[in-house]
Amino acid sequence: MSDQRRLLRGISANLMAVATRIAVQFATLPIFFASWSVEAVGSWLILFAVPAYVALVGNGFAGAGGTAALAAAQAGDLPRARQDFRAAWTISAFSTAALALVFTSAAMFLIPSVVDYDGEVAIWDMAKAAAWLALYIFASSQMAIFDIPYRVAGRYPDHIFLYNATSLLEIVVIAAAVTFSDSLSTLAMSLALFRCISALWIFLSARRIAPQMFESGHGDMQSSLTDLWRPSLAFMLMPLVFGLNLQGYLLLVGASFGAVLLAGFAATRTLTRLLDLFSNVAYGLQFYESGYIKGDKRAVQRRLLATMSLVSLAIAVVFALVLFLVGPWLQDLYTMGQTTFSTPVALALILAATLRALAAAPMAILAADNAHAPVIVIYVAGSAIALMLAAMLALAGSTLPVVLLPLVLAEASQLVPGLRRAFASLELAPREFFASLTSPERMEDTKLLWQALRSK
Repeated sequence: MSDQRRLLRGISANLMAVATRIAVQFATLPIFFASWSVEAVGSWLILFAVPAYVALVGNGFAGAGGTAALAAAQAGDLPRARQDFRAAWTISAFSTAALALVFTSAAMFLIPSVVDYDGEVAIWDMAKAAAWLALYIFASSQMAIFDIPYRVAGRYPDHIFLYNATSLLEIVVIAAAVTFSDSLSTLAMSLALFRCISALWIFLSARRIAPQMFESGHGDMQSSLTDLWRPSLAFMLMPLVFGLNLQGYLLLVGASFGAVLLAGFAATRTLTRLLDLFSNVAYGLQFYESGYIKGDKRAVQRRLLATMSLVSLAIAVVFALVLFLVGPWLQDLYTMGQTTFSTPVALALILAATLRALAAAPMAILAADNAHAPVIVIYVAGSAIALMLAAMLALAGSTLPVVLLPLVLAEASQLVPGLRRAFASLELAPREFFASLTSPERMEDTKLLWQALRSK
């Protein structure tokens, strides 16, 4: 696959990932409520919350292992690439299997405390559903880990397409399961078995695309295990950050300001987070494509950092202007006139989203070198401290926009250390970076990027 074709397919795959995420979020709840009682839907959401997070663990090992294996393969060291792949596969399988067993065991004790014995949802049915969801967790990690052979073969967009096609087809599985049965365990079984079939399909496809990665002769995995555990843990911590900065503030606003203000905040946040769609695509493309850079890699990455930072800032400014113009009308339409668009709230959320967008380029460069762990640790700590600060402001009686300002600090705790470490990695002085933002080279790079997107 040529570099241009891979890049264009990568853009399409990442856009599909965004569209899939939106489709799943908007389609599943109406399907549930159309067939199940509110109690059954609530019980399922409680039960599925943990597997949905734990299933992302496999992505951590796939990200770190894929970066290491691709670097080895690009250097012509296939035995080392196989070693990194097998190491990532091994620790992913064992860790997710252990987490799945812990989840099932814990669910047996927690379910009676959250579900009424006399309610519509049977305790035993939820217990069986928890057992099936353990298999769902394991199968999901296997689906993710086979991203590594695809990356080595230069076919990573194919894996993204397959993974997201699975998520879309799961909407059909959910619709069928809840239509013909009100059993939680039947739904969990259907999803788990479908993920097993999908994992097998992706495994067979990966063997066909990159058979060299499944050959014998990978050597001792100890060195790979030593190199991969830290960046793998960093990838796995990212969902925790999302939990703090998304669900954390949602709970805080609900507890401090009530349901009415919470509904308006949630709607406004949904609109402002549309900017994250660009950030996710920008990060994904830079992360995946960094492994294929030829020639002076650091020189290319320095140009990429400056260009994507400038593009991210421009898109964030345009997005903010458009949102402030049409936001009130859009939120009124989105919530059928039930909530009001708050400009101060939107401003705080836009500032946070802009910092996330600006952090995409440096974090992609660091993650592509498996050098992002220190920044992620700071990001997690910064997000936790910011949430505690927001809670203190809420207790002190501050207004909602003021309570949301710590979220800006949380995002800064990723951007600032991310840029500093990226500068050090690229041997780039901050003064050089900021000067390069206005150089003629930026206009040329931006023009080339636009031409690539137009030719898609």
